Amino acid sequence: MNILKITPRLALLLAILLLVWFAIAMFGAKLGAIDKLFAFGKMTIQWGMIGAGVVAVLSIVGLIVALISKPKGNWLAALLALLVPLGFAGGLMGLQSTAASVPFIYDITTNTADAPQYSAAMVKARADSGEGVNELLDFNAPLGNYDNWAENAELKGVTAAQLIADGYPNLKTLTIDRAPSDAITAIKDAMEMRGFENVTVDEDVGIVEGTSVVFWYGFEDDVVARVRATETGSSVDFRSTSRVGTSDLGVNAERIADLSKAVEDRLAEDFPKMEVEVPAMLDEGDKEGNVEEEAATDASAGNEGVGGGPAT
Repeated sequence: MNILKITPRLALLLAILLLVWFAIAMFGAKLGAIDKLFAFGKMTIQWGMIGAGVVAVLSIVGLIVALISKPKGNWLAALLALLVPLGFAGGLMGLQSTAASVPFIYDITTNTADAPQYSAAMVKARADSGEGVNELLDFNAPLGNYDNWAENAELKGVTAAQLIADGYPNLKTLTIDRAPSDAITAIKDAMEMRGFENVTVDEDVGIVEGTSVVFWYGFEDDVVARVRATETGSSVDFRSTSRVGTSDLGVNAERIADLSKAVEDRLAEDFPKMEVEVPAMLDEGDKEGNVEEEAATDASAGNEGVGGGPAT
């Protein structure tokens, strides 16, 4: 019975250790000490589920023991411990719900027929970032051509373009009535304000690139914006690509939508359209009054010029 009485405190101790374990996985991955997919998939999801299950069982047992003991035991410790696995389960169900509601894909663009291309420097940065880096997609090729979907019977015959069209119908090319140079400046500013790393601009080809680093686990998503001149201003296409992981949980599409809105807002604020105000037509009365005022002014000037000074 004495052993059972310490169950609430034991459950709370294990719950605290489980939180520390999650922190090690998250920040270890962010700092590059642990592989990101290993930290998220193994340490957090798989092993975290086991740890959360153990804590949940001990918490429930400890809570029951605390409530039936006389005097009542430390039921509060057991209840606090139970909150940790409950919170983990809720977060996990939320992730699963999000993953099921968005396309199972990691590369998103506003123009699947003519997608923006990353520079050679960005392609090299992706390749040098570690093993298991995602391939850049041909949006009109079957997903089964890629290892991530080769065994996926449901998706291997589908193209990324189809998934994007079905999952993100509102993701479109941004059309603006501003010069390409203004658009490039606005995109660069928007990326930097959002904390993108290594933001670079190539004005000759109309490209702005950067890397967004997610706080949790330090997942990296590369972003490129392409600006082209049009008859009425410019068109802007975006592309956002996760370096690792097959499902982006909708983050890339959200980022593109956010950047697109930010660019529009910055252009409206920093590069206002030139507007020429056309004065209202004067009516006949105004015209007559103005003529009389101008005649009086001219006469006065003429008298001053002839007299040359006061009369003596």
